[in-house]
Amino acid sequence: MTRSQLMAGASLLVPLAVPLPAFSQQVVLDTIAVESMRNVSTDTATSETTLNQEELDARQAATLAELMGTVPGVTLSNAATPQGSSINIRGLGADAGTYGSNTKVNVVVDGVAKGQEELYRQGSLLTVEPELFKEVKVIRGPGESFRFSSGAIGGTVEAVTKDAADFLQGDDTFAFRQKLAFESNGNGAVSTSILAWRPDDRLDVLAFYGYRKSDDYEDANGVVQADTGFKLPSYLVKAKYRVTEDLSFTASYARNNIALRDVSYDFIGSLFGVRVDADITDVTAYLAMDYTPSDNPLINLTAKLVYSDELIENLSGTTSSTIYNADNRTERLAFILENQSEFSTGAAQHSLLAGVEVGKRERSSISHTGQNAGSTPGGTDEYLALYLTDEVDLGALTLTPQLRWETQKITSKGNATPADGTSYKASDWAGALSARYAFTPEWAAFGTVAYNTSLPIIDDLTSATNMVTTEKALTYELGLSFDANDVITSEDNLSFKVTGFQTEIWNNTTYSNFNSAAADRIDLKGVEVELSYASPAFYVDVNASQMRAKWGDGSWFNNAPADSLQVTLGKRFMDDQLDLSVEMRHDWATSRNVQHPMNGGGSITTPAFTTWSLAGAYIPNSGPLEGVQIRAGVENLFDADYTPYLSSRPAPGRTFKISVAKVF
Repeated sequence: MTRSQLMAGASLLVPLAVPLPAFSQQVVLDTIAVESMRNVSTDTATSETTLNQEELDARQAATLAELMGTVPGVTLSNAATPQGSSINIRGLGADAGTYGSNTKVNVVVDGVAKGQEELYRQGSLLTVEPELFKEVKVIRGPGESFRFSSGAIGGTVEAVTKDAADFLQGDDTFAFRQKLAFESNGNGAVSTSILAWRPDDRLDVLAFYGYRKSDDYEDANGVVQADTGFKLPSYLVKAKYRVTEDLSFTASYARNNIALRDVSYDFIGSLFGVRVDADITDVTAYLAMDYTPSDNPLINLTAKLVYSDELIENLSGTTSSTIYNADNRTERLAFILENQSEFSTGAAQHSLLAGVEVGKRERSSISHTGQNAGSTPGGTDEYLALYLTDEVDLGALTLTPQLRWETQKITSKGNATPADGTSYKASDWAGALSARYAFTPEWAAFGTVAYNTSLPIIDDLTSATNMVTTEKALTYELGLSFDANDVITSEDNLSFKVTGFQTEIWNNTTYSNFNSAAADRIDLKGVEVELSYASPAFYVDVNASQMRAKWGDGSWFNNAPADSLQVTLGKRFMDDQLDLSVEMRHDWATSRNVQHPMNGGGSITTPAFTTWSLAGAYIPNSGPLEGVQIRAGVENLFDADYTPYLSSRPAPGRTFKISVAKVF
């Protein structure tokens, strides 16, 4: 696909909102499965991409951010390190160079919402060991965000941690998995150990310990990039107890730690040369009860008590600014009750999810003054949310209405201004309607209209205007999908999905317009393409995206990503024991980057770049190496010198990776 072809497709699809076809990717022939690396979700109106365990293992990612870099519409900032890395979906989420996270993108781990709001220059959602997860789902746009938030206009990342059942087969009572990996650039190494135990048919226990370390990496010119090294120990303990066939309890505790010494305050080396020491801790925990009586499809009840603690402890004695030694902490405690009902009304089959969440978030950023830093106010957010999603199957037509209502009370605590105890209340609703119509077994058209509301956050306490302003957005999506077997040859499968979208945001209080004072409205539109082809001879995955975004005054909006195309070509040998693939990514140049005045001002062009990677996996199914997984790869094969758009430093140069894993 040439650039002109991609641009032409986008120019037709976005204004007319009439995207192209889409195809599937797995065909089952007796006991033979022909598949590529990634499924294309052609059976839903939602713009979603799921990275399963096989793909997570194949990518050998060092960070959670790296796992999502191949998803169309997703752009990463400084993804080679967990500290300072951030995620941008459809131009929203991470504000490059300013905020590492905001409420426009949800990140959810095992159903527990994560994120530190708009923490200045240190916010990150991604300080988590990627080996903890067995699945990562990336939802682009607000299509299925209403279970977690009313304001996730950009999208949602749902990550699911491993379970003991993933390693115990049949009558197994014990399993142990050990993985060792190494990468050449930065002398990175990782060791993960997993213990799975099932003493009887009621109790499953999993214990995970991982240790990942890396020195500062080198870019393609051999220049060592400061502040990119890290050490990341990680832990997970999870237990599930089945009281009866219908009733079970699950408890989980995960912890990640990073100790940084003599690094730039913003972790990416660009903030006035200020050096600090910092300890980063991320905790995610929950206790859940599941009740699903087998004889009652109206009840599939989950009650969940969740806790999240994200701490960036700045150990520096620097007092030239309160932000440099402030300890930034965000804690969340919430109770979630939801039920999934299956029932019919005439010809319509319903899958109705109803939920309620009540919780409290507490944010602090205590500096040497004993109060919160001026740019990161502290306080509490007490909230209540009700939500409904009903998937209505009418045969060829599926309708999915969604609704969420939230009310909150934000109270100032530990700030010079506003005074302690100052409170602001707000309430609003958000909702969406999605439709998918399968007009043949292979072809389907789909669309979504979504209305989002982002209530004020604790970070807005510095502005009385922001505290009484609710950001709003309206998103339209329209697309076409195709999924069929025996398309080009017998025993093959082709899946293809194209989505065009348009989003208008108004009452903006999150992003700054460096062109003018016109910052109330942002208009975004784009197109995303996913294609997968699999046959006994080879497989191909294609992902592409293009989008444009402007302020209400017509000037460019900084955060819209570069146009990108990624193609993976692979082949399996030896009865699928050996898998070899090559992957190409091309990002086109962009001059739509209007720089922040602190970063030199003006508008600059980010050059185009192309990178190539090789990957191989050998998983023998017999002999002395049966059950061993051996993976090797080369990233940035030709040592391309490039800095991805929205990143603050050059990407790593050529990197060799190898890993060995086995379940005992």
